[in-house]
Amino acid sequence: MKYIKFLVLCAAVMGLASCHEVDITERDMTTRVSLSPATTEFAATATTFVAAVQVNSGSLLSDLGWEAEITSSTPWVTVSKTTVEQTFTPTFDKESSYTNVVEAVELKIAANSEYKRTFELTFTIADGTVVPFTFTQLGQKADAAVSTDRKNIEFLAMGGSEVVEYTTNMGDVASFTFTNGDGSAATWLSAEAVEVGKVKVTATEWTNKESGRSATMVITVGTAATSTASVSIPVSQLAAEDHYFLYGASAGDIAIKDAVQMEKTEADGVFVLTNFFCEEPKNEVLINKNSRELSYPCYALAADGKVAVLESASTAYTAPVIEANGLRALTVNFNDLTWSWERITTQYAMPDSELANYPTKAYIARDGSMKVWMVRHMAWDGGDINPKLGSGMVKHTGNGSGGTGGYAAADFPTVWNDVAKLNPAWETKESGLGNLETYSDDGRIYTYHEMLGYDARFGIGYARYEQGPWVLGEKFTDARGTTYTIAEAPLKAQIDQYTGDNAKDEELYPMLKVQAQGICPYGWHVANTADWIDLFYAMSQATIEKGETKYPVKAEDCTYKQFINGGVPNTNGWLRNTEYWGTEYSSQYADEFGFNYYPIGYRYMTQGFQNWSMRIQSWVPLPMAGSKPADYPSAGGARFNVINKTNSAHCAPLANLDIGQAVCPFRCVKNYK
Repeated sequence: MKYIKFLVLCAAVMGLASCHEVDITERDMTTRVSLSPATTEFAATATTFVAAVQVNSGSLLSDLGWEAEITSSTPWVTVSKTTVEQTFTPTFDKESSYTNVVEAVELKIAANSEYKRTFELTFTIADGTVVPFTFTQLGQKADAAVSTDRKNIEFLAMGGSEVVEYTTNMGDVASFTFTNGDGSAATWLSAEAVEVGKVKVTATEWTNKESGRSATMVITVGTAATSTASVSIPVSQLAAEDHYFLYGASAGDIAIKDAVQMEKTEADGVFVLTNFFCEEPKNEVLINKNSRELSYPCYALAADGKVAVLESASTAYTAPVIEANGLRALTVNFNDLTWSWERITTQYAMPDSELANYPTKAYIARDGSMKVWMVRHMAWDGGDINPKLGSGMVKHTGNGSGGTGGYAAADFPTVWNDVAKLNPAWETKESGLGNLETYSDDGRIYTYHEMLGYDARFGIGYARYEQGPWVLGEKFTDARGTTYTIAEAPLKAQIDQYTGDNAKDEELYPMLKVQAQGICPYGWHVANTADWIDLFYAMSQATIEKGETKYPVKAEDCTYKQFINGGVPNTNGWLRNTEYWGTEYSSQYADEFGFNYYPIGYRYMTQGFQNWSMRIQSWVPLPMAGSKPADYPSAGGARFNVINKTNSAHCAPLANLDIGQAVCPFRCVKNYK
């Protein structure tokens, strides 16, 4: 019965096939060979490989005879014929199986103590068909490898040479090729090996004034016998016109070899550039013409909007005053040797005129530089605007909501003046919608949007999981001019994603260092995660200097991993001061440290204003994964806590807050290189 069922099914299949005309010319009627198993790569150890050989002629299995031979001179591999048993189970009769003896090929491959190598096995079929197979055997020696840190090579129109460094395990066995975009050889470029890992690339002069030219350089190392590897570097040459390159200590400390090319405008002789400019003792901003090498004459931005021509290194000129570290759009007119620039700032930034209200102090950072902090919470309300930025705090002494109430998650207001949902008993008088008296002398509290300068709303959140101003995956350029891809940082639950090495963690999560201006004044930014780590480091150095034993901070604890995994021990004693917190829970050197972290409190929209004079938590501009819907396009913001006034424990860890829920204070730090 088994065989009857099988024959009936076969007949049915054949019947179906007969109802559909198949163009026989579409079929592959050639003779083909397949191996089972179909392995093509072997380990470096001695190997015996046996594979069943199947010959197909057209769509049918063929019994054509075959012979196999190694076609290249490879004494380390031999080939012979053999047989193997194969077990077959019919598709439609799983209970049966059949064992056949089939012809096979046997390869014996010697161990390979050298580099990767290949050989070719050729099958000759009785009908004259020849079918080659290529096999690879790995070697005990590493495959060829090459890498370079050089991202591109750029030449001026006059041509010249550049030395390119690369790393390889193939010694001096290297070749260099240049290809134009159309695939042709770029004969305007040549290469000369200087030493192992160094090659001098030379470009001929280019006279076209309309456009530059480009090519790709390929560095290839190794040989066919050892294996090869290659790396590509884009090469470009500027058009034959004047080019200007900006550098200098006050131009973000750009070295002359890395000078930034200015952009030519439609006006002849007028060039522009957006760059980070900073305060320096000399306020030195220099410009070279057609060169990234030290040469004279060159240009310098001088006082009163003039461009000085420096005939030598000793040429005297009066440098301009650069009053703040920040992004500026610079315009230079080389016709009349004048320049001007405009600040690139945020719409709600606190004006310079308010800076006198904010005492500052410099603290040593991990790299030995000094970071300048405002030692007062931000209290800028936006001036003559309505609604204003943030909210004053409601004074009370309770460690909780203080009777001010809070909204259910479903009843959040939809705008700052949503009279249908805002309860006057829970809102401030300054908003014009409530009855609560507020206090702003020691700082205000802000929504995440307000802190980052995207909105003004009297410190009112609009939704429990509000859409944030930073959308994951989008780009953001900070006050330093660095462009970031918005991405979340891991929370405590993912603490193993931090290495404990600050430099490595900053590479993994670049936004730890973002200098987001927000509503801080021009030249300042919202204190970021790296700033807090540096502040803790300053505490560790003060611990050593002062011999602090009650609240000792260790430099090795000042890591992102520790900050997020439980907080950096004992830092609260230095952040507090005796005036606000008393002496019991403050370091005896806290007043001298001078951070003045006043316990202003905060607001949760579901709970109300709370913890004035009892507790402080600050915003940190860092998107962190949180308890938001899975498809939420923006992350929650990060907060940094100091434990309640009556708690001597160390600072609470950096953690997530839902940005529509929380309204918090924050600090500003002066921009740095």
